[in-house]
Amino acid sequence: MELRTLRYFLAVAEELNITRAARRLHISQPPLSRQLSQLEEELGVTLFLRGKRKLELTEEGKYLMQQARDILNMASHTEARLSQMQKGEVRGTLLLGVTETCSASILPAVLPLFREKYPGVSYDILCGSSNEVCRKLEEGILDIGIIRDPFNLEKFESHFLKKESWMAVVGKGHPLEKQKEITPEELAGASLFVPSRPPLYEEICGWFGGEAKVLGKYNQVASILPLIAENMGVGICPESVDRYADSQRVTCLKLVKPERTSCLYMVRQTGRLLPAGGRVFWDFLRDQGPAWR
Repeated sequence: MELRTLRYFLAVAEELNITRAARRLHISQPPLSRQLSQLEEELGVTLFLRGKRKLELTEEGKYLMQQARDILNMASHTEARLSQMQKGEVRGTLLLGVTETCSASILPAVLPLFREKYPGVSYDILCGSSNEVCRKLEEGILDIGIIRDPFNLEKFESHFLKKESWMAVVGKGHPLEKQKEITPEELAGASLFVPSRPPLYEEICGWFGGEAKVLGKYNQVASILPLIAENMGVGICPESVDRYADSQRVTCLKLVKPERTSCLYMVRQTGRLLPAGGRVFWDFLRDQGPAWR
């Protein structure tokens, strides 16, 4: 399966019309049709249902369309990076994966300083769960991830970045809003919004002796803040939630006795060679120490 064939397939899959796809690719229709037939024969699947007026993707075709985009994007990035390595330039696009709260906690403090030193680097930032970021790292779609523990360290090289406190977020008018700190015992019986990632969810529920009253799980804090503001429940969130929270509508209380904390790490796939932009970004964060924290 050649890259050229994937480009042909992707054009047809996006246009769902041979004539338009051929025009877009600047080739005639007969060779394009032959390429598609040969691809189906090579893979042993039917990629398109052929109607009188338009094509329709099969399930196999939809899957290949998704994979083709990733493969062609990776090929394009690889070509550009090899060219940069040959020229000794620190340029190109850094493929960075972050969680929502890690992004708020780390990137505003780091990227302005990094950009001053490496103005030739641009950024393609994917925001997702720690599990999603790790999966994209393993697939080679991302260069570097910034995630929150706990996570499986076996497949990754990691570097500690900072520690954050956990907070209980309550709406204005909540009986506890005047406090600065709170214990899990004081939240007994409260309806909670808790992170959905299994290791984190289990750890947090353990703080409440297995009796946490979980109203809802979340993977993005922005989705629960409006509900908390209406006093529908209490959010258990990292302290970087204050970057998203409207202080006029919600209040953040530190969880104590003992203080609950989590750690943020920069991670990369073990043994994978980073492009120039990724290498200097990794070294930059590693060497900056507490200066940006």
